[in-house]
Amino acid sequence: MGKNMQRVGRTLSIGLTAPIVGLGTLAVNSFASLEQEMAKVKAISGATAKEFSLLEQNAKDLGQTTRFTAVQVAQLQLNFSKLGFNPKQILAATEATLELSLATGEDLAQSALVAASTLRGFGLDASQTQRVVDVMASSFSGSALNLDKFKTAMSTLAPVAKTANVPLEEAVGRLSVLVNAGVDATTAGTGLRNIFLDIADKGITMDDALKQIQNSTNKNKTAMDLFGKRGATVANVLADNVKEAQAFTKTYGQAAGSAKKMADIMDNTLQGAFFRIKSAVEGAFISIGEILAPAIKKLSKGVISLVGAFNNLNPETKKFIVILGGVAAAIG
Repeated sequence: MGKNMQRVGRTLSIGLTAPIVGLGTLAVNSFASLEQEMAKVKAISGATAKEFSLLEQNAKDLGQTTRFTAVQVAQLQLNFSKLGFNPKQILAATEATLELSLATGEDLAQSALVAASTLRGFGLDASQTQRVVDVMASSFSGSALNLDKFKTAMSTLAPVAKTANVPLEEAVGRLSVLVNAGVDATTAGTGLRNIFLDIADKGITMDDALKQIQNSTNKNKTAMDLFGKRGATVANVLADNVKEAQAFTKTYGQAAGSAKKMADIMDNTLQGAFFRIKSAVEGAFISIGEILAPAIKKLSKGVISLVGAFNNLNPETKKFIVILGGVAAAIG
């Protein structure tokens, strides 16, 4: 009976106690990682207790219902905080940015940076994030634009397009025409910016300028006269593709829901299912870890006290304790 009880004990240790300890460790680590990231969000965003509670719940909810983990959502919130978004703006922008990253397969942090800078460049409120990411997603799937090209071009184009009262959809429509024609992103963004500045200086509209080039017997000279060497190439491409630019602008004006539609397609795969399971499991671990955390914090105080007491012992006593511990381990 004694031997049988020993076997039962070993079986319980291996089959029950060890897995429970392992799951507990994973749960505590998952919650600790989220708690640490959220602490950074709170420190940088300056959120009040109520606002912080909403941000934390948002991270948990999206972590349980999307392929992104709660920690990844918290890191996205942190990126927005660093870009100057307040808690309300972060809540308005987070889910749409997750959709953009999933729809395009681009890095989440980079997606946040580009979406935020585009919002700022066009003077749009964070509540317009969904509009911005829908236009971006539509342009990435319907033209040669991608996140890097979009970022490069918009860094110079967006502020001038804003002051010229050019809507986001129109600016991206003209940009799409240029990159489709093989114009690199830097030249396209800078060229468009210069054209907007030049037509403002000359007191004419974009349509008037492009019509002059279209109707000219020497298009290169007319484009040069209007926009100089740096803008002539871009102006010629735009003049030759007016209808295409209009079509892109119309498409982007009807892009609402594009990011979510693309994200749903990308997520409707076996890999997407695995990621969602992983996120859901992590969400469960975080819930368990949150329950265990107060006990762990209380335990840490006792351990620190015990370690402090051990450090204050004389060397001979420490040596005796270490040897005794080694003997106990060997017997086990």
